[in-house]
Amino acid sequence: MPTTFEAVVIMGSDDWTPDSIAHALPDAGMRMEFVRQLNTTPLSGLAALGEKWIKVIEDLTTAAERGRELHAYQRQHGGQLPEQYTDVTDLIVESRAA
Repeated sequence: MPTTFEAVVIMGSDDWTPDSIAHALPDAGMRMEFVRQLNTTPLSGLAALGEKWIKVIEDLTTAAERGRELHAYQRQHGGQLPEQYTDVTDLIVESRAA
């Protein structure tokens, strides 16, 4: 069964409402920011605001799917990354230690 996030994302663009956008955002902080922007945006800017947040939701959905695909690849290949990826773990650890 899909989560609320997944179920709302598959909606058509004409079906979005401020409530469905808020429910599709996976993080409480993101929902709070959306509602803050919704409440402070002039009426003339609401369509653009909705489009902006729908794009955020679509981008998050795409990134989550890529992450699931990468995880499945790693499970099948002993934790290895696909050739097109570069493991930057050491660079991150070094930058945090500096």
